[in-house]
Amino acid sequence: MEAARTVTVVMPTRDRKKLLRETLASLAGQTYPAESIEVVVVDDCSSDGTLEFLRELETPLSLVPIRHEVNKGRAAARNTALRAATGDLVVFVDDDMRCDQDLIRAHVRFHETHPKAMVIGSAVQAPELGRSTVFRYLDEMGVHKLTSGSRAPSRYFVTNNASIPRGPIIAVGLFDESFRKYGFEDTELAFRLEDQADLTTWFCGEAVAYHLHAQTLDGVLEKRRDATLPLLRLIERHPERAAELSADALMPLSPDDGAGMRAKKLLVRWATNGPCFAATRALARAFRLGPFSRRVMVYLIAHEYRLGLAENVASRAS
Repeated sequence: MEAARTVTVVMPTRDRKKLLRETLASLAGQTYPAESIEVVVVDDCSSDGTLEFLRELETPLSLVPIRHEVNKGRAAARNTALRAATGDLVVFVDDDMRCDQDLIRAHVRFHETHPKAMVIGSAVQAPELGRSTVFRYLDEMGVHKLTSGSRAPSRYFVTNNASIPRGPIIAVGLFDESFRKYGFEDTELAFRLEDQADLTTWFCGEAVAYHLHAQTLDGVLEKRRDATLPLLRLIERHPERAAELSADALMPLSPDDGAGMRAKKLLVRWATNGPCFAATRALARAFRLGPFSRRVMVYLIAHEYRLGLAENVASRAS
């Protein structure tokens, strides 16, 4: 009975053959019936022989490899996979995740009781990577602040371990492929699914995947700075969500700002000034900050978002 629900795992990849191998091995070991799972992997113009690896891989999975001959970005890669998908439930998994053997079963079961849901699974750092301020923050952000089975804000939706019925994704027009750089293409889709298809967002802590990619403090901050152009595009697409995203006070000062917003922006600018940021980053590099990790990382990331947004707004104006 359970096997009647067909599942397509959608996975974009680029130049991560070693990590991809482990991700696919974990999907091959799922407790959910293999005949009901297909895995569509879109190679977004890799240079490390990813397509050849996929074509030669011996696996019980129904594996569908597709290649982009030019790099199009993660949104376009996922759209290519969605157009090829045949399952009625889509499970999104990144190419650097080791999936718990019950991951797909947990996603399917949650949708049985929540048929109009966007489901976010638990994505945590692999224990063999150790612990650090960065890893603790990543393990406590987003839905990890909630208990399993809780309703979540749609702004928490990310596609490293998540699931949505395929029909509504097709109905609202797939991912926005103008999101070429890292970040927020999944949030933008979630906003449309909530607004146009009446889907709600939930956290399923039983669907667990382990992040295999060791991330450094500087790497995380650089990615957040790079993500400010997509963040700006997201705000332009959904201006009513700026406050919900906590991005309104990070934007540059504007003649249209009211007195309250202007004061808020000036306070943020003062709090995230260069010397204070440098000292806090040095502290985060040197020590494990335990329960203070999330607050410190939120502060450091706010600094990167504020500067990145200012750079992008100025670039557009020039």
